[in-house]
Amino acid sequence: MPDDLPPAAPPLGPPVRETGIAQVMTSTSVGNHPGEFLATGLPILQVALNVGRMSANLGPLLAPLAQSASRPTVTYAKLLAYKQGNRGTVRYEVDGIGDARTVVLGKLYPQLVQAQRVEGVLQALWGEVFAGTDGLGVPRPLGCVPELSMLVYMPVEGEPLDEVLSGGGGARAIELTAAWLRALHDARLPLDRRLHVSTELVNVEAWAALVGQAYPDEAARAARLAGALRVAATRSRFRTDTPIHKDFHYKHVIIDGGLRVIDFDEVRLGDPMYDVAHFCAHLRLLGVRTSGDPAGFAGLERSFLRAYDGGQAARDERFSWFATYTCLKIAKQLCTVRGVRPRPDGEERHHQVRVMLDQARAYRSGLPEPSEG
Repeated sequence: MPDDLPPAAPPLGPPVRETGIAQVMTSTSVGNHPGEFLATGLPILQVALNVGRMSANLGPLLAPLAQSASRPTVTYAKLLAYKQGNRGTVRYEVDGIGDARTVVLGKLYPQLVQAQRVEGVLQALWGEVFAGTDGLGVPRPLGCVPELSMLVYMPVEGEPLDEVLSGGGGARAIELTAAWLRALHDARLPLDRRLHVSTELVNVEAWAALVGQAYPDEAARAARLAGALRVAATRSRFRTDTPIHKDFHYKHVIIDGGLRVIDFDEVRLGDPMYDVAHFCAHLRLLGVRTSGDPAGFAGLERSFLRAYDGGQAARDERFSWFATYTCLKIAKQLCTVRGVRPRPDGEERHHQVRVMLDQARAYRSGLPEPSEG
């Protein structure tokens, strides 16, 4: 890297989603914070955080769970997370289902068809793909509230995989993670969305530009990675017939004695190497964040690859392509204050961008070489 490049641009502004606004968006306090309410860009929260109206809306979905003739009643609601003007997840506490208070989650989408699509995916995974598997699963879907474009489901309780790995107890969890992913990839799901590498190449160019805008000293390196992916894509034979999660990383894996995976908004047909590489690249991010060493979980990465398919994936050029792609994606997310939490700032953010570009370069060595002539 040249030494005479200008210093990095100042980091981008504070993240809207991490301002703590969600902390005051509850059924009992939302009316006390009109400014924060407007900042969410989700006027539908006026209904979604109203326990009386949500008792009526959720009643038909919760009634089959009730163990008595009593009517389920929402007693408390709290916004857990949101994407400004786009999506939000609300936690509901409900009486009248069993002896103890029951918790369900409601996820708001911009359009009903999006909620219904994810419900269909969850129904197939919960009721068919993972119905007979030992300890593997997904959240139980309960249905949709059409008026709110809301998907309702039972939460999964447990520890995110990164906390298990950081605690030193990861060997069994990694095996289960690989088994879960293999079960998804072996499933036959009638999905209506498909991975298009041509679209991803457009994304890659945009990501490289964003990295260069945030940190000019990394612009040339990011551009070279995008160029290498573009060239290699013409020589790779990607698959488009396998169900993929498309956002498979340690925060979406929950250990509860068994293992559950969450967040199916991006599920589609695509190449299974996408998920395998996406998971491994995020293990390197986790290594940086927990020990300062991207190879901190290298042993578990190898264990995951062995458990998935005997280690064949690591020798597949498609794995190298998607791993390089994911590292560039993570670098872009760091620059735009997106991606897996916690999201660093200042020099630590710049450091993690550099490290992920280093990892992209390492994965790039497995890409097919350009042909002569």
